[in-house]
Amino acid sequence: MRKLFVLDERWDSALTDLGIKMATVSEGDVACAVLKGAPAEKKVKKASLKCFYIEDPRKGLPFKPFLSLKGVIEKFKPNVVVTIRGDELFFSSLLKKKVGFKLYRVHGEAKGIRNTVLNRYIHEKYVDGVILSSKRLVNDVVVELPKVFVQGAVNTEKFKFSEEGRRKLREGLCIGDSILLGIVGRLDPVKGHDLFIRALSILVKKGLNVKGLVVGEEKNVKLCDLKALAKNLGVDGNIIFITERREDIVNLMSAIDVGVVPSKGSEMIARTLLEFMACGRPVVTTEVGVLPEIVKGNFGMVVKAEEGALCRGVEAILNRNLEELGKAAREEAVENYSLRRLADIANSFLT
Repeated sequence: MRKLFVLDERWDSALTDLGIKMATVSEGDVACAVLKGAPAEKKVKKASLKCFYIEDPRKGLPFKPFLSLKGVIEKFKPNVVVTIRGDELFFSSLLKKKVGFKLYRVHGEAKGIRNTVLNRYIHEKYVDGVILSSKRLVNDVVVELPKVFVQGAVNTEKFKFSEEGRRKLREGLCIGDSILLGIVGRLDPVKGHDLFIRALSILVKKGLNVKGLVVGEEKNVKLCDLKALAKNLGVDGNIIFITERREDIVNLMSAIDVGVVPSKGSEMIARTLLEFMACGRPVVTTEVGVLPEIVKGNFGMVVKAEEGALCRGVEAILNRNLEELGKAAREEAVENYSLRRLADIANSFLT
């Protein structure tokens, strides 16, 4: 069984990450088609997967991207093709009859699959099944197709609590006996770093011994703006910013007492949330994307995307046994979101 995963995104998205994880755990002869120089290329090679190159369908005329995918498919001769975007799904549908493969689509974007005449025709005529991140993404285009739901996956062997890592990080960051709240993710408006800082300021004003840790590279929000907000709110001494790329993310998550995911939108595929859970961290998230579908009351809280609600959610968690909450979070991650669980789904569905 030869399976080809077509991953044509130029950014390190949660959707691409999920596609690579599916490829990694899939049985048979597996290959990925990626854009040269994109983050997916490095991840695919690190996973020791076969790597082919395709042209970006969002640049210039579509003939070159189509021909590049056609060349990959004719060379690899897959029995199964899995796509994550509409462009490559369309190109693959044109090649399906001639080559004779099963065609699947992975979708995890908040806007859903566009309900157009062309999309309905392609999915009805050529698509053999879809993998969706949420039941909310089911519409007229995919309602009759075979489908499974995958909100995300995490390597629970890599992401697990490290007592030694926690000790070293907390000592290095001078955390002391403070409760450390943490947010991990690129500095982008959608990620809600401002909500995190404002909620932290409310907690500090209430007299709680808390500190905040912000881990993420600068993207569409400047670090200086977040630092200015923290200073204006009087919590610049209670918050630590780490914006360089770190390889010790497991140790950082282990050092955190409560993982906070205060996103204002998106989050249709969970990544950071599941990593927090796998590291045995209780979580507080906003009610966006698939987050409410994952978080359960025995290890976390789901609140509205506003500073007051976020503050109350954190307070509620801090009034409970953090160790027991963390244990429940880890158990949930292992049971329902591990790579082993993803393998069971992928290898039974992508046939």
